[in-house]
Amino acid sequence: MLFNSVHYLLFAPIVIFVYFLIPKRFQGLWLFIVSLYFYAIFRIPFLILLVFSFVITKLSVDYMEETNSKSKKIFWLNVAVWSNLSLLFLFKYLDFSITVWNQTFSFTPCDPEFVQKSGILLPMGISFFTLQAVSYAVDVYKGVVERAKSIFHFGLFLSFFPQLVAGPILRASDVLHQFLDSKEFTKENLKQGLKQLFWGIFKKTFIADPVSYVIDPIYANPTEYNWIAMWIAAILFAVQIYCDFSGYSDIAIGTARILGFHIPKNFDRPFLSGTLSELWRRWHISFSSWLRDYVYITLGGNRRGEILAYVNLFITTFVSGIWHGADWTFVFWGTLHSTMMVVEKFVFKFETMRSAWNKVPKSIQPIYPVGIFVLSCFFFRAKATPEVPTGMGITNIMLERAFTGAAGGWPQMSLSLVLLVGFLFFVDIMQDQKEDRFAFITDNLYFLIPTCILLYVTSFIIYSVTVSSPFLYFQF
Repeated sequence: MLFNSVHYLLFAPIVIFVYFLIPKRFQGLWLFIVSLYFYAIFRIPFLILLVFSFVITKLSVDYMEETNSKSKKIFWLNVAVWSNLSLLFLFKYLDFSITVWNQTFSFTPCDPEFVQKSGILLPMGISFFTLQAVSYAVDVYKGVVERAKSIFHFGLFLSFFPQLVAGPILRASDVLHQFLDSKEFTKENLKQGLKQLFWGIFKKTFIADPVSYVIDPIYANPTEYNWIAMWIAAILFAVQIYCDFSGYSDIAIGTARILGFHIPKNFDRPFLSGTLSELWRRWHISFSSWLRDYVYITLGGNRRGEILAYVNLFITTFVSGIWHGADWTFVFWGTLHSTMMVVEKFVFKFETMRSAWNKVPKSIQPIYPVGIFVLSCFFFRAKATPEVPTGMGITNIMLERAFTGAAGGWPQMSLSLVLLVGFLFFVDIMQDQKEDRFAFITDNLYFLIPTCILLYVTSFIIYSVTVSSPFLYFQF
Protein backbone atom coordinates (compact mmCIF):
# COMPACT_ATOMS: atom_id res chain seq x y z
CA MET A 1 0.00 0.00 0.00
CA LEU A 2 1.36 3.39 -0.96
CA PHE A 3 1.46 6.17 1.61
CA ASN A 4 0.64 8.61 -1.18
CA SER A 5 -2.74 7.08 -2.04
CA VAL A 6 -6.39 7.44 -1.13
CA HIS A 7 -6.18 3.89 0.23
CA TYR A 8 -3.65 4.91 2.88
CA LEU A 9 -5.42 8.16 3.73
CA LEU A 10 -8.44 6.02 4.63
CA PHE A 11 -6.49 3.09 6.05
CA ALA A 12 -4.35 4.99 8.59
CA PRO A 13 -7.15 6.85 10.42
CA ILE A 14 -9.19 3.64 10.70
CA VAL A 15 -6.19 1.70 12.04
CA ILE A 16 -5.42 4.40 14.60
CA PHE A 17 -9.06 4.80 15.70
CA VAL A 18 -9.60 1.05 16.16
CA TYR A 19 -6.19 0.68 17.87
CA PHE A 20 -7.18 2.97 20.72
CA LEU A 21 -10.77 1.77 20.81
CA ILE A 22 -10.18 -1.96 21.33
CA PRO A 23 -9.03 -3.55 24.65
CA LYS A 24 -5.31 -2.99 25.19
CA ARG A 25 -4.51 -6.70 25.20
CA PHE A 26 -5.58 -6.85 21.53
CA GLN A 27 -3.61 -3.80 20.35
CA GLY A 28 -0.57 -5.82 19.27
CA LEU A 29 -2.69 -8.38 17.43
CA TRP A 30 -4.54 -5.61 15.61
CA LEU A 31 -1.27 -4.00 14.50
CA PHE A 32 0.09 -7.35 13.34
CA ILE A 33 -3.02 -8.09 11.24
CA VAL A 34 -3.15 -4.67 9.59
CA SER A 35 0.61 -4.78 8.95
CA LEU A 36 0.27 -8.05 7.06
CA TYR A 37 -2.69 -6.60 5.15
CA PHE A 38 -0.66 -3.46 4.37
CA TYR A 39 2.12 -5.57 2.84
CA ALA A 40 -0.18 -8.04 1.09
CA ILE A 41 -1.77 -5.18 -0.87
CA PHE A 42 1.37 -4.97 -3.04
CA ARG A 43 1.35 -8.67 -3.93
CA ILE A 44 0.06 -11.49 -1.74
CA PRO A 45 2.96 -13.87 -2.61
CA PHE A 46 5.40 -11.29 -1.22
CA LEU A 47 3.82 -11.91 2.17
CA ILE A 48 5.28 -15.44 2.12
CA LEU A 49 8.80 -13.96 1.98
CA LEU A 50 8.14 -11.65 4.91
CA VAL A 51 6.71 -14.51 6.99
CA PHE A 52 9.66 -16.73 6.02
CA SER A 53 12.08 -14.02 7.14
CA PHE A 54 10.64 -13.57 10.61
CA VAL A 55 9.99 -17.30 11.17
CA ILE A 56 13.49 -18.47 10.17
CA THR A 57 15.12 -15.60 12.07
CA LYS A 58 13.09 -16.13 15.24
CA LEU A 59 13.61 -19.91 15.29
CA SER A 60 17.34 -19.63 14.56
CA VAL A 61 17.85 -17.06 17.31
CA ASP A 62 15.87 -19.17 19.77
CA TYR A 63 18.04 -22.20 19.02
CA MET A 64 21.12 -19.99 19.31
CA GLU A 65 20.08 -18.76 22.74
CA GLU A 66 19.08 -22.18 24.05
CA THR A 67 22.44 -23.86 23.40
CA ASN A 68 25.57 -23.50 25.51
CA SER A 69 27.87 -24.56 22.72
CA LYS A 70 29.84 -21.71 21.14
CA SER A 71 30.05 -23.48 17.79
CA LYS A 72 26.29 -24.12 17.74
CA LYS A 73 25.59 -20.49 18.61
CA ILE A 74 27.69 -19.40 15.65
CA PHE A 75 25.98 -21.99 13.44
CA TRP A 76 22.48 -20.72 14.25
CA LEU A 77 23.60 -17.12 13.95
CA ASN A 78 24.83 -17.91 10.44
CA VAL A 79 21.53 -19.60 9.60
CA ALA A 80 19.64 -16.42 10.59
CA VAL A 81 22.04 -14.07 8.80
CA TRP A 82 22.58 -16.01 5.59
CA SER A 83 18.94 -17.04 5.22
CA ASN A 84 18.02 -13.36 5.03
CA LEU A 85 20.97 -12.34 2.88
CA SER A 86 20.28 -15.24 0.51
CA LEU A 87 16.70 -14.07 0.23
CA LEU A 88 17.99 -10.60 -0.62
CA PHE A 89 20.46 -11.95 -3.19
CA LEU A 90 17.92 -14.18 -4.90
CA PHE A 91 15.31 -11.50 -5.46
CA LYS A 92 17.54 -8.45 -5.89
CA TYR A 93 20.92 -9.49 -7.26
CA LEU A 94 20.48 -12.78 -9.10
CA ASP A 95 19.56 -11.23 -12.44
CA PHE A 96 22.34 -8.65 -12.18
CA SER A 97 24.82 -11.45 -11.43
CA ILE A 98 23.60 -13.22 -14.57
CA THR A 99 24.12 -10.01 -16.55
CA VAL A 100 27.66 -9.66 -15.20
CA TRP A 101 28.38 -13.30 -16.11
CA ASN A 102 27.17 -12.84 -19.69
CA GLN A 103 28.96 -9.50 -20.15
CA THR A 104 32.23 -10.64 -18.59
CA PHE A 105 32.62 -13.51 -21.02
CA SER A 106 30.81 -11.80 -23.94
CA PHE A 107 28.24 -14.55 -24.13
CA THR A 108 25.35 -14.01 -26.54
CA PRO A 109 21.97 -15.78 -26.56
CA CYS A 110 23.39 -18.09 -29.25
CA ASP A 111 26.14 -19.36 -26.94
CA PRO A 112 25.43 -22.48 -24.86
CA GLU A 113 27.01 -20.80 -21.82
CA PHE A 114 24.61 -17.83 -22.04
CA VAL A 115 22.32 -17.66 -19.01
CA GLN A 116 18.81 -16.26 -19.28
CA LYS A 117 17.59 -13.88 -16.58
CA SER A 118 15.10 -15.29 -14.10
CA GLY A 119 12.74 -12.31 -14.38
CA ILE A 120 11.99 -12.48 -10.64
CA LEU A 121 10.12 -9.43 -9.34
CA LEU A 122 11.73 -7.38 -6.57
CA PRO A 123 9.49 -7.61 -3.48
CA MET A 124 8.71 -4.32 -1.77
CA GLY A 125 10.83 -3.62 1.28
CA ILE A 126 13.04 -6.70 1.04
CA SER A 127 16.18 -4.56 1.37
CA PHE A 128 14.84 -3.22 4.64
CA PHE A 129 13.24 -6.09 6.54
CA THR A 130 16.09 -8.51 5.74
CA LEU A 131 18.69 -6.09 7.16
CA GLN A 132 16.46 -5.51 10.17
CA ALA A 133 16.30 -9.26 10.77
CA VAL A 134 20.09 -9.58 10.40
CA SER A 135 20.76 -6.81 12.94
CA TYR A 136 18.34 -8.44 15.41
CA ALA A 137 20.14 -11.80 15.20
CA VAL A 138 23.59 -10.21 15.58
CA ASP A 139 22.48 -8.00 18.47
CA VAL A 140 20.99 -10.94 20.37
CA TYR A 141 24.19 -12.93 19.78
CA LYS A 142 26.29 -10.06 21.13
CA GLY A 143 24.00 -9.60 24.13
CA VAL A 144 23.00 -6.08 23.05
CA VAL A 145 19.31 -6.94 23.30
CA GLU A 146 17.17 -9.75 24.69
CA ARG A 147 15.46 -11.99 22.18
CA ALA A 148 11.79 -11.43 21.36
CA LYS A 149 9.31 -12.99 23.76
CA SER A 150 7.43 -14.85 21.02
CA ILE A 151 7.30 -15.28 17.27
CA PHE A 152 4.31 -12.92 17.28
CA HIS A 153 6.36 -10.32 19.16
CA PHE A 154 9.22 -10.57 16.67
CA GLY A 155 6.86 -10.72 13.69
CA LEU A 156 5.26 -7.44 14.73
CA PHE A 157 8.69 -5.85 15.13
CA LEU A 158 9.69 -6.92 11.61
CA SER A 159 6.38 -6.20 9.88
CA PHE A 160 5.30 -2.96 11.62
CA PHE A 161 3.50 -1.28 8.73
CA PRO A 162 4.66 2.37 8.93
CA GLN A 163 8.30 1.48 8.22
CA LEU A 164 7.93 -1.91 6.57
CA VAL A 165 8.65 -1.18 2.91
CA ALA A 166 11.12 1.75 3.01
CA GLY A 167 12.43 2.11 6.54
CA PRO A 168 13.71 3.45 8.78
CA ILE A 169 15.56 0.20 9.53
CA LEU A 170 14.54 -0.42 13.13
CA ARG A 171 16.98 -1.64 15.78
CA ALA A 172 15.65 -4.15 18.27
CA SER A 173 17.34 -2.22 21.08
CA ASP A 174 15.34 0.90 20.14
CA VAL A 175 11.84 -0.44 19.62
CA LEU A 176 11.45 -4.17 20.35
CA HIS A 177 10.44 -3.49 23.96
CA GLN A 178 7.88 -0.92 22.79
CA PHE A 179 5.75 -3.67 21.24
CA LEU A 180 5.29 -5.26 24.66
CA ASP A 181 3.56 -2.22 26.13
CA SER A 182 -0.05 -1.17 25.67
CA LYS A 183 -0.47 2.37 24.42
CA GLU A 184 -2.61 5.26 25.58
CA PHE A 185 -3.79 8.00 23.29
CA THR A 186 -2.13 11.32 24.15
CA LYS A 187 -2.47 14.79 22.68
CA GLU A 188 1.32 15.16 22.69
CA ASN A 189 1.79 12.07 20.52
CA LEU A 190 -0.99 13.26 18.21
CA LYS A 191 0.55 16.72 17.91
CA GLN A 192 4.11 15.56 17.28
CA GLY A 193 2.95 12.75 14.99
CA LEU A 194 0.74 14.98 12.87
CA LYS A 195 3.51 17.54 12.43
CA GLN A 196 5.93 14.98 11.10
CA LEU A 197 3.37 12.99 9.11
CA PHE A 198 2.04 15.96 7.18
CA TRP A 199 5.48 17.50 6.71
CA GLY A 200 6.34 14.22 4.98
CA ILE A 201 3.19 14.35 2.84
CA PHE A 202 4.03 17.95 1.91
CA LYS A 203 7.55 17.02 0.81
CA LYS A 204 6.38 14.06 -1.26
CA THR A 205 3.21 15.51 -2.80
CA PHE A 206 4.14 19.14 -3.35
CA ILE A 207 7.88 18.91 -4.08
CA ALA A 208 9.12 15.41 -4.96
CA ASP A 209 6.30 14.53 -7.39
CA PRO A 210 6.27 17.90 -9.23
CA VAL A 211 10.08 17.74 -9.53
CA SER A 212 9.76 14.37 -11.26
CA TYR A 213 7.64 15.97 -14.00
CA VAL A 214 10.52 18.37 -14.70
CA ILE A 215 13.42 15.92 -14.72
CA ASP A 216 11.87 12.72 -16.10
CA PRO A 217 11.82 14.00 -19.72
CA ILE A 218 15.47 15.11 -19.40
CA TYR A 219 16.71 11.73 -18.14
CA ALA A 220 14.56 9.97 -20.75
CA ASN A 221 15.83 12.06 -23.70
CA PRO A 222 19.00 13.89 -22.64
CA THR A 223 20.09 14.64 -26.23
CA GLU A 224 17.15 17.01 -26.62
CA TYR A 225 18.30 19.33 -23.79
CA ASN A 226 21.24 21.68 -23.28
CA TRP A 227 24.09 21.36 -20.81
CA ILE A 228 22.41 23.58 -18.23
CA ALA A 229 19.39 21.27 -18.28
CA MET A 230 21.71 18.36 -17.42
CA TRP A 231 22.84 20.10 -14.24
CA ILE A 232 19.32 21.24 -13.40
CA ALA A 233 18.16 17.63 -13.72
CA ALA A 234 20.93 16.36 -11.41
CA ILE A 235 20.31 19.10 -8.83
CA LEU A 236 16.56 18.61 -8.88
CA PHE A 237 16.92 14.86 -8.62
CA ALA A 238 18.96 15.39 -5.44
CA VAL A 239 16.05 17.49 -4.16
CA GLN A 240 13.54 14.89 -5.30
CA ILE A 241 15.18 11.91 -3.66
CA TYR A 242 15.68 13.89 -0.44
CA CYS A 243 12.04 14.97 -0.29
CA ASP A 244 10.82 11.57 -1.45
CA PHE A 245 12.75 9.43 1.01
CA SER A 246 12.79 11.78 3.98
CA GLY A 247 9.10 12.37 3.26
CA TYR A 248 8.43 8.63 3.52
CA SER A 249 10.42 8.48 6.75
CA ASP A 250 8.47 11.42 8.15
CA ILE A 251 5.15 9.75 7.35
CA ALA A 252 6.34 6.48 8.90
CA ILE A 253 7.71 8.11 12.06
CA GLY A 254 4.69 10.39 12.38
CA THR A 255 2.17 7.56 12.02
CA ALA A 256 4.09 5.46 14.55
CA ARG A 257 4.23 8.41 16.98
CA ILE A 258 0.44 8.87 16.89
CA LEU A 259 0.15 5.18 17.79
CA GLY A 260 2.54 5.77 20.71
CA PHE A 261 5.77 4.37 19.22
CA HIS A 262 9.00 6.36 19.16
CA ILE A 263 11.12 5.67 16.07
CA PRO A 264 14.51 7.41 15.77
CA LYS A 265 14.75 10.07 13.06
CA ASN A 266 16.14 9.00 9.72
CA PHE A 267 17.22 12.34 8.21
CA ASP A 268 18.87 15.34 9.80
CA ARG A 269 19.03 18.04 7.10
CA PRO A 270 21.91 16.34 5.22
CA PHE A 271 22.34 19.05 2.56
CA LEU A 272 23.56 21.44 5.25
CA SER A 273 26.56 19.20 6.00
CA GLY A 274 30.11 20.53 5.82
CA THR A 275 31.75 17.30 4.63
CA LEU A 276 30.76 14.23 2.65
CA SER A 277 31.12 11.95 5.68
CA GLU A 278 28.84 14.27 7.66
CA LEU A 279 26.30 14.22 4.83
CA TRP A 280 26.15 10.43 4.98
CA ARG A 281 25.84 10.48 8.78
CA ARG A 282 22.79 12.71 8.36
CA TRP A 283 21.27 10.90 5.35
CA HIS A 284 19.27 7.69 5.90
CA ILE A 285 20.67 7.54 9.43
CA SER A 286 19.28 4.09 10.20
CA PHE A 287 21.09 2.56 7.20
CA SER A 288 24.31 4.54 7.68
CA SER A 289 24.50 3.38 11.30
CA TRP A 290 23.66 -0.18 10.18
CA LEU A 291 26.62 -0.14 7.78
CA ARG A 292 28.89 1.26 10.48
CA ASP A 293 27.92 -1.35 13.08
CA TYR A 294 27.52 -4.47 10.92
CA VAL A 295 29.94 -3.89 8.03
CA TYR A 296 32.63 -1.34 8.94
CA ILE A 297 33.17 -2.52 12.52
CA THR A 298 32.84 -6.18 11.51
CA LEU A 299 35.61 -5.66 8.95
CA GLY A 300 37.78 -4.25 11.71
CA GLY A 301 36.98 -0.55 11.50
CA ASN A 302 40.08 1.51 12.24
CA ARG A 303 41.51 -0.98 14.74
CA ARG A 304 43.96 -2.63 12.34
CA GLY A 305 45.92 0.32 11.07
CA GLU A 306 45.42 3.28 8.78
CA ILE A 307 45.58 1.46 5.45
CA LEU A 308 43.00 -1.14 6.43
CA ALA A 309 40.79 1.62 7.86
CA TYR A 310 40.72 3.21 4.39
CA VAL A 311 39.98 -0.16 2.80
CA ASN A 312 37.16 -0.84 5.26
CA LEU A 313 35.70 2.61 4.67
CA PHE A 314 35.82 2.07 0.91
CA ILE A 315 34.13 -1.34 1.16
CA THR A 316 31.44 -0.05 3.51
CA THR A 317 30.53 2.90 1.30
CA PHE A 318 30.68 0.67 -1.79
CA VAL A 319 28.21 -1.74 -0.14
CA SER A 320 25.89 1.23 0.28
CA GLY A 321 26.01 1.78 -3.46
CA ILE A 322 25.26 -1.85 -4.30
CA TRP A 323 22.46 -1.93 -1.73
CA HIS A 324 20.69 0.87 -3.55
CA GLY A 325 20.35 -1.12 -6.75
CA ALA A 326 21.54 -4.00 -8.88
CA ASP A 327 22.93 -2.17 -11.88
CA TRP A 328 26.26 -0.87 -13.16
CA THR A 329 25.09 2.68 -12.43
CA PHE A 330 24.99 1.88 -8.73
CA VAL A 331 28.40 0.19 -8.91
CA PHE A 332 29.88 3.42 -10.27
CA TRP A 333 27.79 5.52 -7.87
CA GLY A 334 29.15 3.52 -4.94
CA THR A 335 32.69 3.71 -6.31
CA LEU A 336 32.51 7.50 -6.63
CA HIS A 337 31.33 7.98 -3.05
CA SER A 338 33.73 5.33 -1.71
CA THR A 339 36.69 7.02 -3.37
CA MET A 340 35.72 10.49 -2.19
CA MET A 341 35.12 9.28 1.37
CA VAL A 342 38.62 7.76 1.48
CA VAL A 343 40.19 10.88 -0.03
CA GLU A 344 38.34 13.07 2.46
CA LYS A 345 39.42 10.93 5.40
CA PHE A 346 43.04 11.04 4.21
CA VAL A 347 43.06 14.81 3.64
CA PHE A 348 41.39 15.66 6.93
CA LYS A 349 43.81 13.56 8.93
CA PHE A 350 46.19 16.51 8.61
CA GLU A 351 45.56 19.17 11.23
CA THR A 352 46.41 22.01 8.81
CA MET A 353 43.76 20.81 6.35
CA ARG A 354 41.12 20.42 9.06
CA SER A 355 41.89 23.87 10.45
CA ALA A 356 41.79 25.44 7.01
CA TRP A 357 38.44 23.81 6.22
CA ASN A 358 36.97 24.85 9.57
CA LYS A 359 37.77 28.47 8.70
CA VAL A 360 35.58 28.27 5.60
CA PRO A 361 32.17 29.88 6.34
CA LYS A 362 29.55 27.34 7.35
CA SER A 363 27.23 28.65 4.65
CA ILE A 364 29.80 27.76 1.94
CA GLN A 365 31.03 24.37 3.22
CA PRO A 366 27.96 22.41 1.97
CA ILE A 367 28.83 23.27 -1.64
CA TYR A 368 31.54 20.59 -1.60
CA PRO A 369 29.58 17.55 -0.27
CA VAL A 370 26.36 18.52 -2.03
CA GLY A 371 28.33 19.04 -5.25
CA ILE A 372 29.66 15.46 -5.01
CA PHE A 373 26.16 14.20 -4.28
CA VAL A 374 24.72 16.07 -7.28
CA LEU A 375 27.45 14.70 -9.55
CA SER A 376 26.60 11.19 -8.38
CA CYS A 377 22.95 11.77 -9.35
CA PHE A 378 23.95 11.39 -13.00
CA PHE A 379 24.55 7.73 -12.10
CA PHE A 380 21.86 7.23 -9.48
CA ARG A 381 18.86 8.32 -11.54
CA ALA A 382 19.89 7.01 -14.97
CA LYS A 383 17.71 4.23 -16.40
CA ALA A 384 17.70 2.43 -19.70
CA THR A 385 15.37 3.68 -22.44
CA PRO A 386 14.29 2.15 -25.78
CA GLU A 387 16.87 4.34 -27.53
CA VAL A 388 19.65 3.82 -24.96
CA PRO A 389 19.47 0.24 -23.58
CA THR A 390 21.60 0.77 -20.45
CA GLY A 391 21.58 3.17 -17.51
CA MET A 392 25.31 3.78 -17.97
CA GLY A 393 24.58 4.83 -21.54
CA ILE A 394 22.24 7.56 -20.27
CA THR A 395 24.83 8.58 -17.67
CA ASN A 396 27.59 8.90 -20.26
CA ILE A 397 25.40 11.02 -22.53
CA MET A 398 24.38 13.35 -19.70
CA LEU A 399 27.91 13.75 -18.36
CA GLU A 400 29.28 14.48 -21.82
CA ARG A 401 26.62 17.11 -22.47
CA ALA A 402 26.97 18.59 -18.98
CA PHE A 403 30.72 19.16 -19.34
CA THR A 404 30.91 20.16 -23.01
CA GLY A 405 28.37 23.00 -23.16
CA ALA A 406 25.98 21.11 -25.42
CA ALA A 407 23.09 22.99 -27.01
CA GLY A 408 19.46 21.98 -26.78
CA GLY A 409 16.14 22.75 -25.18
CA TRP A 410 15.34 24.07 -21.73
CA PRO A 411 13.42 22.23 -19.01
CA GLN A 412 9.90 23.34 -18.14
CA MET A 413 9.77 24.43 -14.50
CA SER A 414 7.12 26.49 -12.73
CA LEU A 415 7.82 29.40 -10.39
CA SER A 416 5.66 27.76 -7.69
CA LEU A 417 7.99 24.74 -7.62
CA VAL A 418 11.04 26.97 -7.23
CA LEU A 419 9.34 28.77 -4.33
CA LEU A 420 8.37 25.49 -2.64
CA VAL A 421 11.92 24.16 -2.89
CA GLY A 422 13.17 27.45 -1.48
CA PHE A 423 10.68 27.21 1.37
CA LEU A 424 11.83 23.66 2.16
CA PHE A 425 15.46 24.66 2.53
CA PHE A 426 14.54 27.83 4.41
CA VAL A 427 12.79 25.63 7.00
CA ASP A 428 15.78 23.25 7.10
CA ILE A 429 18.22 26.13 7.64
CA MET A 430 16.09 27.71 10.34
CA GLN A 431 15.66 24.39 12.16
CA ASP A 432 19.35 23.59 11.83
CA GLN A 433 20.19 26.85 13.57
CA LYS A 434 17.60 26.34 16.27
CA GLU A 435 15.71 23.07 16.68
CA ASP A 436 12.44 24.61 17.92
CA ARG A 437 12.43 27.67 15.64
CA PHE A 438 8.82 27.07 14.55
CA ALA A 439 7.58 25.33 17.69
CA PHE A 440 5.53 28.31 18.82
CA ILE A 441 3.48 27.94 15.62
CA THR A 442 3.41 24.19 14.98
CA ASP A 443 2.80 23.26 18.62
CA ASN A 444 -0.41 25.28 18.56
CA LEU A 445 -3.21 22.81 17.86
CA TYR A 446 -5.47 25.63 16.61
CA PHE A 447 -2.93 26.16 13.82
CA LEU A 448 -1.80 22.56 13.40
CA ILE A 449 -5.19 20.82 13.06
CA PRO A 450 -6.63 23.12 10.34
CA THR A 451 -3.31 22.97 8.43
CA CYS A 452 -3.29 19.16 8.58
CA ILE A 453 -6.93 18.99 7.51
CA LEU A 454 -6.19 21.27 4.55
CA LEU A 455 -3.20 19.13 3.50
CA TYR A 456 -5.23 15.94 4.02
CA VAL A 457 -8.13 17.13 1.87
CA THR A 458 -5.80 18.51 -0.81
CA SER A 459 -3.80 15.27 -0.93
CA PHE A 460 -7.01 13.23 -0.99
CA ILE A 461 -8.24 15.20 -4.00
CA ILE A 462 -4.86 14.91 -5.77
CA TYR A 463 -4.64 11.16 -5.20
CA SER A 464 -8.27 10.76 -6.31
CA VAL A 465 -7.71 12.28 -9.75
CA THR A 466 -4.11 11.29 -10.48
CA VAL A 467 -1.66 8.51 -9.64
CA SER A 468 1.17 9.77 -7.45
CA SER A 469 4.63 8.40 -8.21
CA PRO A 470 5.69 5.49 -5.97
CA PHE A 471 8.34 6.35 -3.42
CA LEU A 472 11.77 6.03 -5.02
CA TYR A 473 13.18 3.81 -2.29
CA PHE A 474 10.50 1.19 -2.94
CA GLN A 475 12.74 -0.03 -5.78
CA PHE A 476 15.61 -0.64 -3.36
